[in-house]
Amino acid sequence: MGTGGAALTRPAARAATPRPPLYAQIEGQLRDAIAEGHYAIGTLLPTEAELCESLQVSRHTIREALRRLVEAGLVERRQGAGTMVVAREAPSGTVQSLRSIESLFQYAADTRLEIHERRMAPLTVEDAALIPAQPGETWLQLQGLRIQEGGAIATAEIFIHPRFAAIGNALPERGAIYALIESRFGVEVAEVVQEITAAALPARVADALGRKRREVGMRFVRRYLGIDGATLLLSRSWHPAERFTYAMRLRRGEG
Repeated sequence: MGTGGAALTRPAARAATPRPPLYAQIEGQLRDAIAEGHYAIGTLLPTEAELCESLQVSRHTIREALRRLVEAGLVERRQGAGTMVVAREAPSGTVQSLRSIESLFQYAADTRLEIHERRMAPLTVEDAALIPAQPGETWLQLQGLRIQEGGAIATAEIFIHPRFAAIGNALPERGAIYALIESRFGVEVAEVVQEITAAALPARVADALGRKRREVGMRFVRRYLGIDGATLLLSRSWHPAERFTYAMRLRRGEG
């Protein structure tokens, strides 16, 4: 165990407002402890068994929290030697690693959604094609910025099916909108379809992010599908290319 280890506590029980999964909350505690020097570079974190006992959570939960720290570049797991701290802070810029729908919840929890405009409005032909829906249908449309420590990291456009438009005045700054829809309306997001495109930043996006016009950016379009395959909501975001890393881990025989 690292010298002068932090006193970790089991995360509180879930409240009515959606909260990150347990593994994400534990990851956050460990990140804070590393950043504050409670676990110095070159020292070991508590063992899985010790963390399970002190936090009263399952080994699966602890392993997922540690896996996320590995992907963030903060620790290394060494066979027979434990989990060693190798950095106090994750690399600069935004690093996103998605392996499940729950990973999107963590991304939303790690950032703040600053909404600049919300309105019920008809879909343009372009937006309707992305959803897909009929042009002219009235959906709840949000526009704003994703904010992380240090400033805006992306623009955000969100299109919410009119069935769920009532949540428009009760959106939290943190947390995933899809999770709020699930809890309030009793529906389930069964699948997320994501498309990533590299292209020049549109003028309005460049201006919002303080970037040069025509600078290369990355566009993410995510469609959140219900169990019937219909789109519950769609998000479209733009990130400056050099400040965003998308990480994936592929294993032989999976998927």
